[in-house]
Amino acid sequence: MSTLKALTTLIAKPNRLKALLSYGHKGYLNSIGWFTAFDKKQAVDGNGKALPWVTYSFIDFIKERINKTQHIFEYGSGSSTLFYAERAGSVTSVEHDKGWYDNVKNTSPANAEMIFCELQKDGEYAKKATLLNRKFDIIIVDGRDRVNCCKYSVDALSANGVLVLDDSEREVYHPARVLLKAQGFKEISFSGISPGLFYEKATSVFYKENNCLGI
Repeated sequence: MSTLKALTTLIAKPNRLKALLSYGHKGYLNSIGWFTAFDKKQAVDGNGKALPWVTYSFIDFIKERINKTQHIFEYGSGSSTLFYAERAGSVTSVEHDKGWYDNVKNTSPANAEMIFCELQKDGEYAKKATLLNRKFDIIIVDGRDRVNCCKYSVDALSANGVLVLDDSEREVYHPARVLLKAQGFKEISFSGISPGLFYEKATSVFYKENNCLGI
């Protein structure tokens, strides 16, 4: 629907317009801090605290399940790094954008390790979690070259580890979902809107029995 047609529809249905205008001070969008994120153009909650740029349904699911015994690796960094570092024992993030890497690194907490790696498809960036020769409880794929990141990251998971793929509804990432399921992972998809954005997307968790999230 075009912007003009949407406005025309709202004017013709004043109750809809009244309801939308009321969401600025009450209702779901206000309670989750969506307006704050929209205004700031950042992934934050209503108090301005950092959130990952994933679906709210996934945030609600994960925020109480992370603890200080867990170690997280993430492809792509930013406000998510701050959110996870506050809850986990450590966070290791790989970033391909040098300017963004410098910005995030300067604001990272002590338990967050930032790694810069140039991006080449099916290259060192996608393999970084495995190349560190460590095991991670949660690996979050929210950067570039996501299918290859998922493929290599399986070997970097701990025995009870889980993998998270953001924007899992996108057709381009479907091969990653097929690959992971072929290796015995089950999938839970959390769909909905994300901070400051108003289109439906999905964030999926891939897990096996006796996983660190208690699924």
